[in-house]
Amino acid sequence: MGKNKKIKKIVKNDITINDNMLPQNIMFLGEYVEENKNIYIAQNVYKEIQKFTKDKTVNESGGILIGNIIEEFDKINIVIRGFIEAKYCEGTPTTLTFTHKTWEYFHKEVEKKFPNYKIVGWIHTHPNFGIFLSEYDKFIQENFFKEENQIAYVVDPIQKTEGFYFWINSKIERCKGFYIFDKNNIKITVKNNNIEEKIEEKENKSLAKNIFLGILSLIIIILLIVVINMNSKINKLVEVSNKNFTIMNQQIINLTNELDKLKMLKMEESI
Repeated sequence: MGKNKKIKKIVKNDITINDNMLPQNIMFLGEYVEENKNIYIAQNVYKEIQKFTKDKTVNESGGILIGNIIEEFDKINIVIRGFIEAKYCEGTPTTLTFTHKTWEYFHKEVEKKFPNYKIVGWIHTHPNFGIFLSEYDKFIQENFFKEENQIAYVVDPIQKTEGFYFWINSKIERCKGFYIFDKNNIKITVKNNNIEEKIEEKENKSLAKNIFLGILSLIIIILLIVVINMNSKINKLVEVSNKNFTIMNQQIINLTNELDKLKMLKMEESI
């Protein structure tokens, strides 16, 4: 019994996430964040949002993000632990409005499901418009999510891109990268299309580069073979020329000797 209790305790400690400590089981997506803030989002929340936004391809839709703030390693870490869909909202292809009824629903859901956390931001879709904050989005951020550590999360379900925004020096800026986290014994298996496209693009460039280098190497090898063959032929020509020159030189010497003999005979006859 003692051993069983000990094993159970170890497992329990392994899967527990302390709300006051940064998650240890993480996956980073994007580029290094130079600012003094980081964003963490739970794997189940990330997948829930991806599922929610997948079919929202006509009008904008969204909700709020629930979590807490952890200050560690000289950074303010915004940790997203929950998502509440925006009910009773008004959406068009380019705008999303949270009505009074929407806000009443939000507060009831937060109190019921996330009593120990607070609203840390909002999320909305941009169907086929890409990732940015419009002037209307900035108005919402400045009036309803104006706290220093409240963020915006934009998802384009058609182009399959996404991006976070946070307050930096009183201005809302794009966050280059973020962390996905889960309990220590759970594998993180999320897919990020934007990152995958960059990886695929990089791999395609690398493949094209390798093909080019392969073709270039083949051309160089062929040229080397041609040069070697030409050198061999040139060496043979030089060798034949040298032989011919030697023969001609010998013939000249022989003719010279013959002439000398004739001259000697002629001199003797004259004497």
